Amino acid sequence: MGSPAAEIVAALAGEPAGRALDIACGGGRHSAWLAERGWQVWATDQVPVSLPGVEFRISDLERDGFRVEPGAWDLIVCWLFWQADLLPGIAAGVKPGGVVALSGKTTGLFATSLGNYRAAFPGWTELAAGGDDFRAWFIARRPC
Repeated sequence: MGSPAAEIVAALAGEPAGRALDIACGGGRHSAWLAERGWQVWATDQVPVSLPGVEFRISDLERDGFRVEPGAWDLIVCWLFWQADLLPGIAAGVKPGGVVALSGKTTGLFATSLGNYRAAFPGWTELAAGGDDFRAWFIARRPC
């Protein structure tokens, strides 16, 4: 499964537990880390994972019109997956004062950039953001 991303651990270690959605969760490394810290976690991806304390839903994000429940989440994670049309739903899905933790690859067919994240979340307070040759990341809090 692997360890959670260091950027997520550093930015979210002090956050109070709440409701979290992990989109494109892969093996569930972030879901597991959050559940271990008392978060109520829902996760989605194409291949199911079974993790203690995590509710899972199979979803092909590119094909089945995945919809984020508006105003329902204290945290939404979408790490190393970029799909621009998901961003408005992610922004609407986070409660006021809630957090997004997003990253995507910076090369290849589905490349993104830090600028794309900042443009999709104007006025949000950045908790951590950056990029390297492989990926861009953006962790930010929605205004209250």
